[in-house]
Amino acid sequence: MGRSLKANYFFNLANSISQLIFPIITFPYASRVLMVEGIGQVDFFTSIISYITLFTCLGIPMYAIREVARVRNNHDMLSLITTEILLLHAFLSILGYLVVFFLCIFVPQIYENVKLFLILSSTIFFTAIGCEWFYQGIEDFKYVAIRGLLIKIISVVLLFCFVKTKDDLLLYGVYSVIGVLGGNIFNFLRLHKYINSRELPIKKLNPFRHLKPAIHIFAYNVIISVYLQLNSVLLGFLKDSIAVGYFCAATKVLTLTMRLSSSLVTVMIPRASNLLALNKIAEFNSVIQKSYDYIIAISLPLVVGLIFTSKSIILLLSGEEFIPSIFASQIVSLNILTVGVSGIVGLQILYPLNKFNIVIISTLMGAVTNVLLNIFLVPIYGHYGTAFSYMFAEIVVTITMCIIGYKYIPIVFIKRSHIIYIMASLFMAVVLACIYSFNLNAIYSLIMMFVFGSMSYFFILYFLKDSIVLEILAYMKKILKIA
Repeated sequence: MGRSLKANYFFNLANSISQLIFPIITFPYASRVLMVEGIGQVDFFTSIISYITLFTCLGIPMYAIREVARVRNNHDMLSLITTEILLLHAFLSILGYLVVFFLCIFVPQIYENVKLFLILSSTIFFTAIGCEWFYQGIEDFKYVAIRGLLIKIISVVLLFCFVKTKDDLLLYGVYSVIGVLGGNIFNFLRLHKYINSRELPIKKLNPFRHLKPAIHIFAYNVIISVYLQLNSVLLGFLKDSIAVGYFCAATKVLTLTMRLSSSLVTVMIPRASNLLALNKIAEFNSVIQKSYDYIIAISLPLVVGLIFTSKSIILLLSGEEFIPSIFASQIVSLNILTVGVSGIVGLQILYPLNKFNIVIISTLMGAVTNVLLNIFLVPIYGHYGTAFSYMFAEIVVTITMCIIGYKYIPIVFIKRSHIIYIMASLFMAVVLACIYSFNLNAIYSLIMMFVFGSMSYFFILYFLKDSIVLEILAYMKKILKIA
């Protein structure tokens, strides 16, 4: 079964926290050096390349996690499936670069800064060789966390050393790629520890047999990307790069915060697939319920916290030039909860149960809602319209998924503990509102809100003997004794 879920979650949470801390260090510097237009240009190109990467991945990452998790105890099958998926991904990446060169030649907005676009397009290559899905499938989250930390430290040093003026936009593009995907090289080189493709007869390799099942997941990825990457693309075409920059700053805060609540979802995907493959239904249901309870417990205070700390975080991350991003950040804060719940229902339950059509239908409804709202709202409200469209689309996805797939979902949606989480979050909101009223300096306000907000929330849970808090404390004591 591999490492325990607690250990996996600990390492994945550590990785998520590092992904939260380092952008807090680097984004304020980059936004002040490159200004709104430079940040918006990078985000605009990145959104376009994300679509190309989406097609070159073709649903492979999520599909591969499940397949690797199922055969991880069979060395021969593990080597065969891993090699085939890598070959399929390599072929699709070649097709992706044909699209890149076509865009560089025929799209004026890209041709004007083709060097930056080509630099950012290297993410296609790094994604293909990264095989992050392999390490998730075998539940080697310790390696992912350590490798991620080292790469981030190196990339931050490179950023501060080489990106010094707004003319260093190309160097920032290099940093953007290395900081996120540079470690994928080590992922690829480390594969020899687990597989030996040289022992596989060439005649046995059939990479295209994975194409059909991966396309099913690809359909889901295409739809969900509509209200993710397409938000910046639509905003860029319907408004301008400045509006994209504001929206980028607003969602940057959201993305960083959501990593804290989504860490368990990442850990649970291979474990859920493995439990179902072993027909351990009772254990599967128990683990899923605990996962849902945790998402509610962690998402509610994060939503409240982001609403009150958005001003301080935006000012610290991006400066006063990005003040218009504050309200947009508060609008999308609810996505922390909705995305967390839809992740549990869709990826941990319906997908392993082969009810993925429900997930696709739900995300399609959310995507249509998002596009229509963007078309009507962006010309009038700019990035605020995009923020509202994004937030409302996620609500539609979550509600639709829960209603259509209700009979397949072994979850008690409302429990006594959930009421406690709501009460604790409301108490936390009162505490944060009091601190907000003092109108403190941004950094002091953020520190005060973080300390007293989190203390007030966990104090209520501890006072009411919440099981999750008691379990966390017990696990921390265990770690300290081992250390």
